[in-house]
Amino acid sequence: MNKKNLFTISDRELFFLSWPIFIEMFLRVVIGNVNVWMISHYSEPAVAAVGAANQLLNLTVFIYGFITVGTQIIIAQLIGANQKEKIPTVINSALFGSVLIGLLISLMFLFFAGPLLQFMNLDQELIAIGEGYLRIYGGSLFISAITATIIAVMRSHGFTQPALLVPMCASILAVIGNYFALYSPFGLPHFGVNGLAVSSVFGNAVGLLIACGLLKKHIRFSIFSVRMKNISFDFVKKILAYGLPSSGESLSYQGAQVVVTMIVASLGSSVLIAKSYVTAISQFVYLIAASLSQGNQIMIGRNVGAGEFTRASNRGMRTMKIGVIASLSICIVTWIFIEPLMGIFTTNAEVIAIAKGVFFVEIFLECARAINMILVGALNASGDVKFPLICSLIVLWVISLPFSYSLAIFFKFGLVGVWIAYAIDEGLRSVFMIIRWRSGVWKNKAVVHKEEPESVTSL
Repeated sequence: MNKKNLFTISDRELFFLSWPIFIEMFLRVVIGNVNVWMISHYSEPAVAAVGAANQLLNLTVFIYGFITVGTQIIIAQLIGANQKEKIPTVINSALFGSVLIGLLISLMFLFFAGPLLQFMNLDQELIAIGEGYLRIYGGSLFISAITATIIAVMRSHGFTQPALLVPMCASILAVIGNYFALYSPFGLPHFGVNGLAVSSVFGNAVGLLIACGLLKKHIRFSIFSVRMKNISFDFVKKILAYGLPSSGESLSYQGAQVVVTMIVASLGSSVLIAKSYVTAISQFVYLIAASLSQGNQIMIGRNVGAGEFTRASNRGMRTMKIGVIASLSICIVTWIFIEPLMGIFTTNAEVIAIAKGVFFVEIFLECARAINMILVGALNASGDVKFPLICSLIVLWVISLPFSYSLAIFFKFGLVGVWIAYAIDEGLRSVFMIIRWRSGVWKNKAVVHKEEPESVTSL
């Protein structure tokens, strides 16, 4: 098989694994934007309050995410190394971990929703709107933690298409619930922002039931077979060792977003509202790169587990190039049509003007972000998890955040200044990731190594 044909087959596998993940992410973003649109017609202060609350909720996804990321890395490499008999133990250990972490997060939001919003520098009106939403939605996050672990297991086995059913059903139910909560059809009571949280919890609960059914059907693992005695502390150690740093990179980024939201909040409610709308639209831009990253991560993990390092190296670089081209194309189109796009959400001329300047910077930002998403995912899949985390911590907290404050406040660039700082951050890290991937250091970081068959001695 020549090199050209090899890449053709590899690209098809990448597409096969990535497109269901893209559809899942697309649905989540569409539902998120529909929610923003619905809330914007209900109350613009509610947009800012829910947007700030969601920053905190998104942050916690990466707290329990170290379980899902670590699980996905280990299972993908076990499959590549042909050690599938160990996978049920990994699943059992991961599910226990997700329940424990999820319950701790839920309790935090149940008891500290108000202080957390105060910490984000919101005014009292926004805190009053968002507190109930954060308490209800955040208190249910143990459901999301379990579901995310099951989806990670499904994806690692290549069942990205069936896993799509979970977010699809949860999202549709949430939107229907949001309509009832905000618009009170058929003379029903008006539930407001708190009703949005209730509908999301209901959708996620149904999603968990579906996920358990899919796990049983495709992986032959029943949620009812989970036992404390089947926890492997060796695998727990591996999940922590590889999941914490790899998820920590994303956690660091989301943590910085909370700080940025605090900076933006000090610029006034119009800028904070603009950030909510810009963030909602920009999520569409990096969907392709994000889905390619996850499909690529599964392939890299299997290649590394099987010891096929040259194939893994080529796959990582090719996926990166595809991701950059896709992101650049979408960014340019978005910038050209940003005014009508923003018109979907608001008629506020000040907010639309802010968004137009921000999305010009977004063109450069998203190209660099595509490189980071894909190569960080590839490095994590190979077991090289500490380097991306160290880069993220140094660049993000030492360079990006000070630049965000300086450009937005001191130089009075406002939200555009924040986006310029984002672009500097992503650009620097993308250079480091390319150098690291090309160096090949990651080849020695594998979690699982393929077992060589025992030699047969002739008598």
